[in-house]
Amino acid sequence: MTNMDEIATYERDLANMESRIESVFADADVEAELPQADLDMLDVCFSMASGLVGVFVATNDDVAKWLEKVHDAASGNPGDCGVVQQMLGSLLFHKGDALDVYAPEEGFIARNGERAYVMFHRLLFGHDVLATGRGLMPYNPFELMYQQKGLIGIVQAVRHLLADTMSKQGLPVPGSSYLDTEREGGRPWNRIIDWVQGLSIEAGGDKKMTQEIYSHMFTIRAQDIAAGGLVAFLVGCYAKSRAIEDPVRKAQIELVGTGVAFFGQAALGAVRQKGVPYINNAMAPQLVKAYGGLLAASAKRTKRLEERTERLCTAADRQIMRHDRISEEVAAIVQTPVSDDEASASISSLIGYLEGR
Repeated sequence: MTNMDEIATYERDLANMESRIESVFADADVEAELPQADLDMLDVCFSMASGLVGVFVATNDDVAKWLEKVHDAASGNPGDCGVVQQMLGSLLFHKGDALDVYAPEEGFIARNGERAYVMFHRLLFGHDVLATGRGLMPYNPFELMYQQKGLIGIVQAVRHLLADTMSKQGLPVPGSSYLDTEREGGRPWNRIIDWVQGLSIEAGGDKKMTQEIYSHMFTIRAQDIAAGGLVAFLVGCYAKSRAIEDPVRKAQIELVGTGVAFFGQAALGAVRQKGVPYINNAMAPQLVKAYGGLLAASAKRTKRLEERTERLCTAADRQIMRHDRISEEVAAIVQTPVSDDEASASISSLIGYLEGR
């Protein structure tokens, strides 16, 4: 065989080896796809619409009046309540409970035995589930009802507190009694009263909005609970209907819906109360959960991307090592005078290495 024939043979074999090398790289088992955009336009529109539904439920006066009648029935004052309201009132009946300490001649009684503000009677006595039983905060509702009715009093306390969330004033935010203080003469008081009176004076020039500000900023209301539950239900049904499995996308939809409901309600309250927002205390934990869920889902995705990147780097290192090995063997084949059979055997060995044989 002439030198020209040998060169032509080597060129053909090297070209064949290059195609095998490309095949090896193409068959490398590494996932490199990037995550797609999370939310589409329908996701955004539906989640925002769900939030607006929550705003409507939480701020609708007709809903508030309907729930207030349920509380009236539960308090023994059914009035013109409907059948459903009377049924719910019977389930939550709590007239005469020790939590209220109500005397017909004197009205609601505060901790010092004096007549309490009706709008603040729950704040000043027996309705804080986190009351410790010591100092200025001795009146835990479960303890009071246990003393009055024994073990069944625990269940009755739950019924009573649930009914109070439907009242116009709402149920004091748990932990409110930790803001207890004393006024002149040792009278029990609470700093929240001073705050809401100050906000009313600042916004309207008098104390006329004190009741509304307190009810929409420092209490738990069934109307707020219903709004948050409805938003969560709508968002959950939407995710199932579209078979959304991506946890980041689901968390984003939940956060948008809950955020629109929470901040939309706050904005509407600011309009109604001359700059003082509504605070949906029942939805606040739901908003925190939605935000935390998005952070957790994003962290998991980041972790998966880091692991995938590490696999890509490892695969690239292996291919670089193969390239170096190929370069060394090709150089050895070209530079070392060998017979045709030996050259073919070397090339076959190299191809076998690339194929993993």
